[in-house]
Amino acid sequence: KEYYLIGGRLVPYKRYDLVIDAFTKLGIPLKVFGSGPIEKDLRARAGDNVQFLGRVSNEERARLFQDAIAFLHPQEEDFGITPVESMAAGRPVIAYRKGGATETVIDRKTGVFFDKQHWEEIANTVLHFDHTKFDPMEIREFAKQFSTQIYHKQMHDYVQNKWEEHRKKVLGIV
Repeated sequence: KEYYLIGGRLVPYKRYDLVIDAFTKLGIPLKVFGSGPIEKDLRARAGDNVQFLGRVSNEERARLFQDAIAFLHPQEEDFGITPVESMAAGRPVIAYRKGGATETVIDRKTGVFFDKQHWEEIANTVLHFDHTKFDPMEIREFAKQFSTQIYHKQMHDYVQNKWEEHRKKVLGIV
């Protein structure tokens, strides 16, 4: 494990600029996958230790997750699939403590949080991050709850329960 990873659609609200600033100042290897409207600006601010990969295949992305020290998630999102993808590969996540990450990342079990969207806070979190304290199998096991199969089963069970409640109400069964 020789690099950290960020990626997805390169748009301003995802705050990849903060991660790139932090890693450029630290000199630690960072790989960036994806493309988008701010890619040119991100490349301009990045040091030699930051590698832009552009769009990658699903297979390449899975390999990037598996080989990373950790995945960084500096934005606030409703859910955010990339942290879950990282965990499915057994890799921990360093995430901004807002939004969906607070529901998908367990502090010190599947990743760690930072509280302010500042490059200095990200740099400090990375400097104190020890990936050896995380169990890849435990992280992978946790991520399974977000699988498509479990989602379909939960949706089926929910609809079935609602249908049963409605049926009982209509038939006057209590």
